[in-house]
Amino acid sequence: MPILKRLTDDDSDNGRRDEHQPPGISPIVPGRTGRPSFSLEALRERVERQFKEETAGRDDILLELDTEERRRAMLREVADYVLTMEAITLSARDKSALIESAYRSLFTFGPLDDYANDDAVTEITIIGPREIHIRRGTGQLEPVAEAFDDRAHLAGTLERVLAGSGVSLSHAGPFLETGVMIQGRPARIGLIGPPVNPDYSLTIRLHPRQPVSLNDLHARLEMLPPQAVSLLRAILVGGHGLLIVGDAGQGKTTLAGALARSLPPTPSVTVIERAAEIWLPDFITRRIPIPPGPDMPGTDFAATLRAALDESTGWLIVDDIRGDESAAVWDALTHQNAPHYLWVFRGDTRPDRLRSALGMVIRKQHPAVEQRDIHRALAARLPFVAALRPNRGAPRLGLIAEWVLDGPADDPADSLALRPILEARDDTWALTGHRPSCALDLPDDFWPQTGRNPNA
Repeated sequence: MPILKRLTDDDSDNGRRDEHQPPGISPIVPGRTGRPSFSLEALRERVERQFKEETAGRDDILLELDTEERRRAMLREVADYVLTMEAITLSARDKSALIESAYRSLFTFGPLDDYANDDAVTEITIIGPREIHIRRGTGQLEPVAEAFDDRAHLAGTLERVLAGSGVSLSHAGPFLETGVMIQGRPARIGLIGPPVNPDYSLTIRLHPRQPVSLNDLHARLEMLPPQAVSLLRAILVGGHGLLIVGDAGQGKTTLAGALARSLPPTPSVTVIERAAEIWLPDFITRRIPIPPGPDMPGTDFAATLRAALDESTGWLIVDDIRGDESAAVWDALTHQNAPHYLWVFRGDTRPDRLRSALGMVIRKQHPAVEQRDIHRALAARLPFVAALRPNRGAPRLGLIAEWVLDGPADDPADSLALRPILEARDDTWALTGHRPSCALDLPDDFWPQTGRNPNA
């Protein structure tokens, strides 16, 4: 079924309104005397065809259409031209609805916008033009009936949707990760295309349409208990590094954004993202890799991280760390004048698995690094860990813990343990009695009265 089902001139006199047709526009648009009438969808397709003809092979034009205002302005010009050529006069209401219909078809994912409008939908996956799935919350992927006409229709839609982020699909190569706005929601698009893949396959990860605060994560989303809000704030106020870890779709980026907005504007705060998908206040500097373009090779994530290391003097927030940045990760952990770190890492939250995964990331390009040195770097630069795990179909804090050098007295770095401070237990959270080895600005009555760390 096409993204927007066509009403042809032959069946338009039935008066039936297409299910995707915006309300308030006449299904039949009469021409002036002696000129043919058009159905709404035929006229909408005429406007779209004209737009595609004017932008075919013109990446420069598409890249200039980087805001909704600019895209709508060009569509109005195209619509005016088509209406003049076809000798059609529309009311202001009908013309507005026509442009809205064409805009939705050209610059969004059409009927898939209904899912993007659903705040419960957190992911849309597209495998070729016909296979589409959605995920609600942290649930399983579910197939949907909507589909694109063919591969060309999918590619054309992608080209125009990506134009808003300054990306040209024709120059992006087979792999692409970028951020766009879809129905008012920040979204990360990860794409694999030809020649690596026979069709375009992509994952669209959708974020809340409004900024989320730490209090929202506690009171509204029930993702954090109040003790976690206080503990996380104290960690950041103390200037201690924090690693957020969890599987895909567990709210890591949402939590990182809430923590970023809780930081004071001084010292400086810089955020490095693979795609611009975090709601950020104006005082925070955002850095993202630059996709390749017609006249430039682009910059990768590792290069962006290295550049920020030499410029950041306050907080450096990284979303997210992967194996591809092995060398840059070790450079950051051992940087002589390193800023404070808040990093996001996609991985297993079990302590042994997490420690092993971080070691593998570092050793990918530094196989000779001693395990003791890795332990020391993690304990010094990222001493605290917040792990997110699914619970009843929703993301939830699993624990807040501290890396502790746990080897023998003569070689403490021989072993690294993750000591829980706060952890989820059934349907609630509880402090474990382990008090951090570094000072945190928390009242004495925050801690349980038994099981205290005698060295704290």
